[in-house]
Amino acid sequence: MSDSEKTISIQSSSDENARQYKVNINTVSGNSSKENSSIELNIVKEEEKSFFNCKKIFVRTTHMVLVLFVTGNLFIQNTKLRDALIQRDYIYLFCFVSLTYSSLLFFFLTCFKNPGYVERQQAENRRNLQKEGLPSIKLRFCTYCQLEQPIRSRHCEECRKCVNKFDHHCPWLETCIGEKNHKYFWFFVGTTNLLICWCIEITWSSFVSYSKWSTWLLKNLLFLFDAQVLVISFFLTFSLFVIHTYFMITNTTTWEKFSRKNITYLKIFKNESYNPFHQSYIKNIYMFLFGPRDHTWENVYAAFFKKNLKESSNNSSENEIQFKFDQMKH
Repeated sequence: MSDSEKTISIQSSSDENARQYKVNINTVSGNSSKENSSIELNIVKEEEKSFFNCKKIFVRTTHMVLVLFVTGNLFIQNTKLRDALIQRDYIYLFCFVSLTYSSLLFFFLTCFKNPGYVERQQAENRRNLQKEGLPSIKLRFCTYCQLEQPIRSRHCEECRKCVNKFDHHCPWLETCIGEKNHKYFWFFVGTTNLLICWCIEITWSSFVSYSKWSTWLLKNLLFLFDAQVLVISFFLTFSLFVIHTYFMITNTTTWEKFSRKNITYLKIFKNESYNPFHQSYIKNIYMFLFGPRDHTWENVYAAFFKKNLKESSNNSSENEIQFKFDQMKH
């Protein structure tokens, strides 16, 4: 082999090594960038998780302190509650303490109870909604949880999970209200509303009259604080109790009521008064309070749809539904 040929072969081999070296560098740099991005993403998730945990602790501690402060103040001040304590009226005291305990108990049950997070296996089992007599409804795919959401479920951005029979995310409890803790939330707002009414009655009867306005304000300052907190809380809890009692009776949720036009399995009905999950008022209440927590709502939905198509007496309803289906196909 000539010297020129040796030079060419050496140069070509060196070029190949250089290319291979560059490829290796690019591969390593690409892998390192992916690793860095995944590490950064994990750090962000951990920071978000710690922030939400701190937020939960703060909100729930604030609620407990506020309840104990208001009720404890009624024990310390010159009120009916203090008179009952001095006179040893144990029935009156037992009822008040039991109601306070029940309110806090249902509060923490709602907070710590699993609201009904969608599990991957459950989503796989309930993936296909297409059944005999049912339209082909495209369910949402959650890119965060990497699963197809079952009917009546929704992803919560605060909890970062999909929730079965999603109602809403409660900022005062810092948890989702879903299929498994909705009844505890209803009991919480109900018992809390009763406790507030009782505290308002005790506070109102405990105001002391004075001739001077400044003296009256000074002597009744704590009662005024209690009254403001109680009155505001009364309107909030009473409204929530009425609304969720209506949802319990009709088998609906806050999300389905106010986002109906954006929900695939509800917007197909032209008549917005249709509720495919309403069975009967008594059965709705029973299912809400005592029913299984992993209810397959696809079967209820299918039964409602078939009933509306097969009943000859509801031809107008059938036409309205079918018209909406035809619009979806086009």
